Amino acid sequence: MTMPSVASYAAWVRDMVAACHARSGSNQLFDSAIEEPTALLAHLTASLDFSASGHYRSTFPSGNPLMLDALSRRYGAEADRILATAGASAGVQIVCAALLGPGARVLVERPYFEMLVDLARSVGAEVDHLDRDPSTGAITPDALDAAIGPETRLVLLTNPNNPTGFVLDREARRALAAVAQARRVPVLFDEVYAGFTEAAPPHTLAAHDSPWFVSVGSLSKLYGLHALKCGWIVAGTAVHDRVAQAYRRLENGASRLTHAIGARVLEAPEPFDAHWRGVLATSRPLVETRLAALEDAGLIRAQLPASGCIAFPRLPDGWCDAAFSAFVWSTQALAAAPGNLFGRPGHLRIGFGREAADVAEGLDRLEAGLRAFGTQPR
Repeated sequence: MTMPSVASYAAWVRDMVAACHARSGSNQLFDSAIEEPTALLAHLTASLDFSASGHYRSTFPSGNPLMLDALSRRYGAEADRILATAGASAGVQIVCAALLGPGARVLVERPYFEMLVDLARSVGAEVDHLDRDPSTGAITPDALDAAIGPETRLVLLTNPNNPTGFVLDREARRALAAVAQARRVPVLFDEVYAGFTEAAPPHTLAAHDSPWFVSVGSLSKLYGLHALKCGWIVAGTAVHDRVAQAYRRLENGASRLTHAIGARVLEAPEPFDAHWRGVLATSRPLVETRLAALEDAGLIRAQLPASGCIAFPRLPDGWCDAAFSAFVWSTQALAAAPGNLFGRPGHLRIGFGREAADVAEGLDRLEAGLRAFGTQPR
């Protein structure tokens, strides 16, 4: 079985998913979301009210009104500041179209989620990188200020960071807000993992911390509801009008059906919160124990973040992450994403938002691969 190309993360994922489907018994340890709650989703779909007073509403001009109201309550933001999108990636694309253009420069964190880079380049912008601290994931105000150049028009961050899971807390965000204000440069926070860090609504949006901040979110990672393509944008006052103008030009893909389901999820999220919490209650302690044991054995350097369903452990010094990823696929039928696809070679991104038995099997294969690869000549 041939290892998928590592030219880009998007291509790698598409090829790897196809390869896993073709290879019986393979394990997708790279998956970065909570597993889909199919029974809950089926129940909501079957009970959807299609009457005029029900949830099946038009998504024009800015989204299903019931969904916007639910988001407003969840995040403590005025409903007219919220723009519903066909997923988080559509939200990022709209913000990039609003604030960037040919010749502009965009500052993207590293390690990064590659789609942010691609979406910025799709509107003609040039990309520079801002390195997070390898140990803590921190971005200091001085580092941000030094990285912003005269042509920088936007900063793109994920929070929690994808792939590491590291979090910029509110104190850290407010420190960055002072730089954004002084330099008059907007900062977009992709917050699709943010729900893992919050105890209860109302959740704190980065957009609350500065008029120059933009928050983008979705139901995909926390709730495993990729199928709904249900996302949103909340923009600070300094950039809201420009983002709203781009939204009116570009957003025409929000599904009336899936956003009706999304509205119901957001109105009564308790079963979906119970689902992700239940998944991580069993899988996360397992990952913590196993990564610690692998670190004690000198096979990996564990970097398990405080919350969420992803981790970005470091391989032993001198190991090529792409070569190791290819090796464990060929010998263990294990799919683990190499760190070079996120701008940080020498690491792997693993995901554990699935049934604990499946995660345990993936970790067994990872350990076997690490032990075997360590004996290979390099």
